Amino acid sequence: MTQQAVAQTGSPVDDATYNLLQALTSKLEAIEAYEQYLSDDPESVFGELLDDERRHAVTLYDALRRQISGS
Repeated sequence: MTQQAVAQTGSPVDDATYNLLQALTSKLEAIEAYEQYLSDDPESVFGELLDDERRHAVTLYDALRRQISGS
């Protein structure tokens, strides 16, 4: 993002970067919560969700790294 774009929007990051950051933050918060729920999960529902969230977090992290490298 250029200095002019920052001045116009007031944000140091573009929308695409912001969206990836927010989505990754949400996934990381879900991972933290699901890890706490595992001890009371006899059917392993949260274990399955935890696996999915971890996979999604890695995907988002990789996309964020590419986004930042290309900026």
